[in-house]
Amino acid sequence: MQSTEITFDNLGETGTLFTALLRARYHHFIETRGWKLPNTRGLEFDQYDTPESIYCTIHDGLTVYGGLRVTPTTAKNFNASYMLRDAQLGLLPDMPTNLLDEPAPQDPGTWEVSRVFVTDTLSSRDRMRVRSEIGLALARLAKTWNFDSYICLTSVAAGLLMRRTGLTISPAGPRLEVGGETCQAYHLKVDAKNVRSHAA
Repeated sequence: MQSTEITFDNLGETGTLFTALLRARYHHFIETRGWKLPNTRGLEFDQYDTPESIYCTIHDGLTVYGGLRVTPTTAKNFNASYMLRDAQLGLLPDMPTNLLDEPAPQDPGTWEVSRVFVTDTLSSRDRMRVRSEIGLALARLAKTWNFDSYICLTSVAAGLLMRRTGLTISPAGPRLEVGGETCQAYHLKVDAKNVRSHAA
């Protein structure tokens, strides 16, 4: 099992893995969870899959066990910025506008993390291993790209599991029903030493 960072700069080397990631997202979010998301030929993608986003895939060869996408909160692409801000502005009709307690940040030191998933075919032990790898990936990305915090929307259950990876997590909004799940926006702070100790 390994972790690979994917950007539009390295798609020449990672393009096949990126396709495998989008296929795994399709299985997890559309087939398993029943979310109504843009897709084609078994690949899930949306307006935030742009050169401004960076991806991390936990995988063995082309078998994807988990993944995530991070996007700067300063992103701007045509009429889109990033998911939580666009939802707050009422630009995403399927999402509530009151996800956040405060105006969505537009700060180079804060990035949005989205499309986080762990495949449902793994044992509980291996799922925890993938979550630990996700925590390490978030710490690595923050260091590599020179920022120190994330904002995200996830299920309350996943938020509790994130604490086990060593991330410092605090609520950024109320609990709401989104996509049939009880979800909440969170602030995430990365302490690389703390994340590594939890992964050990």
